[in-house]
Amino acid sequence: MNNVKLNRKELYDLVWSMPMTALAKKYLISDSGLRKICVKMEIPLPKAGHWEKLKAKKEVEIIKLSTNYNGNNEISLELRKEGDENLKGKQSPEKVLKDEIESDSSLNIVVPDILTKPHKLIVETKNAHINNENRHSKNFTGYLRSPLSISATKLNYSRALRIMDTFIKAMEQRGHVFQFKNDSAHLVIYGEEFAISIREKNNRIPKPKTGSWQEYDYIPSGILVFSVRISYHNIEWTDGRLPLENQLSKIVAKIEIKGSEEKEMHLRWEKEREIQAEQDRIKKAKEQEIENELVKFKLLKKKAELWREAGEIRAYLRSLEEKATKEQSLTDELKDWLKWAHKKVDWYDPNIEAQDPLMEGVDKENLTFKKSGYY
Repeated sequence: MNNVKLNRKELYDLVWSMPMTALAKKYLISDSGLRKICVKMEIPLPKAGHWEKLKAKKEVEIIKLSTNYNGNNEISLELRKEGDENLKGKQSPEKVLKDEIESDSSLNIVVPDILTKPHKLIVETKNAHINNENRHSKNFTGYLRSPLSISATKLNYSRALRIMDTFIKAMEQRGHVFQFKNDSAHLVIYGEEFAISIREKNNRIPKPKTGSWQEYDYIPSGILVFSVRISYHNIEWTDGRLPLENQLSKIVAKIEIKGSEEKEMHLRWEKEREIQAEQDRIKKAKEQEIENELVKFKLLKKKAELWREAGEIRAYLRSLEEKATKEQSLTDELKDWLKWAHKKVDWYDPNIEAQDPLMEGVDKENLTFKKSGYY
């Protein structure tokens, strides 16, 4: 095995030379495992956003290595072979972000034992609970119209407030905001809205059955549930092996990644809608173009028909005049009629369209007269 031995100062220089994710690709260790070694050896780590600032040529804070350390001063790291995709060095984006959040010394995600300097939303929520006469329901404190959705028994109410207060301050510190919608505060991440709540879980206990319907009692369990709702579904974290107080870094990481995913999805949908709208516009324009061409062609066809019919009428008139001349029956009355008929054909012929006051209002195509309604 190709091992590299590093003392504490050399490891400090290493973790400040490139991101943990890059080191995990170089050495056969996960970024989380390397981070734990650094914490154990009291080696400070770059804050969140450090490498992005360096890339943008912005000023960054370099935390000096303390000399007051008496622990193990040397470790051994195994170099990763080319093409080695051992899972030890792979971390999910959520895990990477969670580790970054936990290593950010400027971010406070430690829930205090006592609520001090509470956020404005926490103060307004408490006041709403106090001022609402119906705030107590089966020992629960909570009110639907308060800025924040918090519902818990008296035993857990203060704890729920402290968890939510720490969460809100951490999210704002990371650049996110809270906006009011329908009288309640929504967390906005990358333009995506999240409804947040903390509630105490109930245990559903069946009552003795007295009829055809089964009824239940709902007994507080003492277990808090942190819930986030987006796109009509919930993501929840529950007290368990780790209390909610120790899950805030995981909650923040999950919500931020979910916000990013939702934004990308909505941008993709918007792009697809724009593409579809453009395709519909092109299709509609094409259909309109075809419709216009059909109208023009129908007009051409109708004029051709009128022209042909006018020619047939003229041929008939010539034939009639020739026959009458041959038979010496071309009377003055017939001459006047032929003159009248030629005028009507000139009016009917689309290539001539002679004016005829007596034919005003007559539709040539259908040879119908539309009355004006005046007498």
